[in-house]
Amino acid sequence: MRVDLYMRIGINTGFIIFLFFVSVHSWAQEGNFLKVDPKQYVVWDENRPLTWDDYLLVKSDSIDLGVTALTAVTHSIRGGITKGKPNFQVYVLFKRRKSWTTTTDDDQLFEHERLHFDLAELYGRKLRKQIEAMGNQGITKLSEYRKSIKFLLSEFKRKSALYDRETFHGALSEKQLEWRNFVSSEMQRLHKYKFI
Repeated sequence: MRVDLYMRIGINTGFIIFLFFVSVHSWAQEGNFLKVDPKQYVVWDENRPLTWDDYLLVKSDSIDLGVTALTAVTHSIRGGITKGKPNFQVYVLFKRRKSWTTTTDDDQLFEHERLHFDLAELYGRKLRKQIEAMGNQGITKLSEYRKSIKFLLSEFKRKSALYDRETFHGALSEKQLEWRNFVSSEMQRLHKYKFI
């Protein structure tokens, strides 16, 4: 199953216009789990936070609508049912070649962008938790796993859009702090489900 979702959100005031791309890939198969090319992707890792160096630096005059940054995130879910048990791997990946910025001097923008990646990891943890819970319930139909995965990825899309709206794409510092605290708290609560 492959679903590509695109959101382009503009702000007329010229503060921050954010373009967010989420690509969701899900495969049902045994073995052959994802091999990640570090030149193309950064796997979410609490010990390896994003830096502006992970983004392509582009000229601002070459970008439409005054967009100042684009963060591309992929949730990659691979696996299936093996001997009646779920066997999935959930990766949260930052796409280096699709992510860019027009500036590396805006710390407020960077914190906003980086939290999008953390929010994606939060949903990666929710996915891992849901898959484990379904396995503990003895669910063996792959279609049920797909349904749950699709639901959580749709919820991630809605939450990402809400984050942008409430923070005015990072321009509202107080709201940005509230979201950072929320995501941090939720990630800690789901620490057991971080990718290892």
